[in-house]
Amino acid sequence: MDPLLDSAPCGFVSLADDGTILDINTTLATLLGYVRAELRGWHVQKILPPGGRIFYQTHVYPMLRMHGVAEEIYLALSTRDGDSIPMLMNAIRRERDGVFVSDCVFVRMIQRNEYESQLLEARRLAEQASAAKAKFLSMISHDLRTPLTAITGNVSLLAAGVHGPVTAEQLDGLQRVRNAATELLHMLEDILGFAKLDSGRVQVRLADVHVGDAVARAEVLVRLLMEEAGLTFDVDCTGATVLADPDRLQQVLLNLLSNAIKFTPPGGRVSVRCARDGDRAFIRVEDTGIGIPANELQRIFEPFVQLDTENRERGVGLGLAISRELARAMDGELTAESALGQGAAFILALPAR
Repeated sequence: MDPLLDSAPCGFVSLADDGTILDINTTLATLLGYVRAELRGWHVQKILPPGGRIFYQTHVYPMLRMHGVAEEIYLALSTRDGDSIPMLMNAIRRERDGVFVSDCVFVRMIQRNEYESQLLEARRLAEQASAAKAKFLSMISHDLRTPLTAITGNVSLLAAGVHGPVTAEQLDGLQRVRNAATELLHMLEDILGFAKLDSGRVQVRLADVHVGDAVARAEVLVRLLMEEAGLTFDVDCTGATVLADPDRLQQVLLNLLSNAIKFTPPGGRVSVRCARDGDRAFIRVEDTGIGIPANELQRIFEPFVQLDTENRERGVGLGLAISRELARAMDGELTAESALGQGAAFILALPAR
């Protein structure tokens, strides 16, 4: 054997088709606890653990016979003491001196195994942390929602005069309490919805949905808010039918319309336009509000992100994150177009029918 190959920093072994070790370099023989002369003439099973012997016979050798090469094969080798050493093998089968031989190169994988074990452990811990986070968010949302509902209910009773007359000043204070409790309930609903999405517990039931009908239902729910905010609302949606979950589509539309109302000053306009292009239908919710900086258009879809603007409404910054995840769960997408001071447009794309 060539002295350079014999002392190379990797293992080398040449095998006959019947598995006989024709030659082996000193590097590999020493690693396994042998001298070269001890292994030459032995069957390759001598340096393979039981599982490796089966794998060689059923996978490695048939691959060499069929394709002539075997690349990046994980194969453990057995030492004289019976320990297993993980190796990465590359092999080629070719004719030499009138007979076919398989020349195999082995590289140790101890560090790679350690890295893979660390990655698997990190993944396991991350999954545990994610599950714990989702459970915590779900539990605290449920636990906080019960007393908040009681607060809202009792404030409504007081404001209605059930427990006696109230003055105009008291009524105003009760209304403020009720508004704050309602706002907290909406925040908790967002947190609970995000926890379900994050843990994969949200189910989507797809059906044919007429876009005009879906937008009309959403319009009924936000029309009063539009009027109170002093906004003009116009809709142009006819004809298109999409494959979507009706309830989830309604949730996304309400999120987008609520955002448009929050960030559009009185006298502004909110519009909904629908169009179809090939196999996709597009619902465009546009406003003439304060707009979004171009460099923030992607960040606004991240969980718990709120832009620092003078008109920023209170919340937890989950509405757009939830809406995008729901759109993707329906095989759709949610994107945004905007410039600061020039309004914003959110485009919901869904499979068209």
